[in-house]
Amino acid sequence: MKELLILSNISSEKYGDSTRPYFLGRYLSSCFRVTHFCLLEELKDNIKYEKLPSSLSFSRPLSIWKVVQKINKSIKKKEFKILYTHQLLYGIIGSFVKLMNPSLPFYVDFHSCEYFELKYQPNKHLKERLRIFLVPYLERFICEKSDKIITVSEETKNLLVNYYSIDQEKIIVIKNATDTSVISKVDTFDKAKLEKYRLDKKNNILAMFPNPRNGFVSNELAMGFLFEVAEKVRKKRNDIKFLILGGGKTPKISLDNVIFTGYVKDYNEWLNIADVCIATYPLNAVCGGVRNKICDYLAVGKPIIATKESMRGFDDLLPDIHYYECNTVISFSEKLIHFDKTDNNLNNMAFRNLKKSKMYSWDKKAEALIDVFNQV
Repeated sequence: MKELLILSNISSEKYGDSTRPYFLGRYLSSCFRVTHFCLLEELKDNIKYEKLPSSLSFSRPLSIWKVVQKINKSIKKKEFKILYTHQLLYGIIGSFVKLMNPSLPFYVDFHSCEYFELKYQPNKHLKERLRIFLVPYLERFICEKSDKIITVSEETKNLLVNYYSIDQEKIIVIKNATDTSVISKVDTFDKAKLEKYRLDKKNNILAMFPNPRNGFVSNELAMGFLFEVAEKVRKKRNDIKFLILGGGKTPKISLDNVIFTGYVKDYNEWLNIADVCIATYPLNAVCGGVRNKICDYLAVGKPIIATKESMRGFDDLLPDIHYYECNTVISFSEKLIHFDKTDNNLNNMAFRNLKKSKMYSWDKKAEALIDVFNQV
């Protein structure tokens, strides 16, 4: 088996943008001996996780150089055949390592085009303005030094091609997914979990949205949009309840139809109890595309109401077939106000989504990545 070295930001939470490198790394271990430099230090699933300093950041250039030296020493000690990095910071580290080891195949994974995201970020302060100046130079440097680029959507691929004049053949799209060995359709649920919030399946319509309050701009924008929707819905339908899964600080705004569960261990059961799964990212909450939340919704076979931004990169999913597209607070509210869980169209949508989920599993995406690596 070839030795594979991965660089990413995964930590103990393993959610958000750490989800992709964690699961791809785990499934890649079936064909490679994987060493994963990140914020963990453990041996698990035949993967050796080696801890990087928590102080690593662009604001501390010396910390970046120390990590470059650490990785380079590790490469000199061990016969790594492939270097695979995720996101901007680790792509920069990988680019310097590549300069020191020109014959080492270097793959970089762009979860998004950061320059594109920064352009649409509201309320740009001095730090953001400095980043929007520097990031294009950094992304171009990574694109030039990498042997192949992996990214999550055709849209992100096109952005990299247009911004940095990259040959399209150099970029390979491997979308996000979910762990279908854990997230799947089930029929059991502990009623006591709902009773804790004075809810029941018979008298309530449950709109589910996993959205940890972790400071990400897009998540904050999504919560703002959701509160506006919830305010309009509660005036017409007091039986519709919005359940927000995930940890973090609960917003000060309080509405009786919005319930924050906090972090839940039995995440799959909660998703399965939903009548509808929603994604309220407004049009200015731009991302690289193919959000993990939508992949989860497909895996449990639920009808979906989402904005166009929430569905960015899902070019094989169709409005009114796999999801209802609602881009304004008014249209989103109206779709929920007229929601009828007995509607046969919802059952058809749920069935189509469950069928589509087979294309959005991490093991399938890892297989595609293995094919790419084996071309070395």
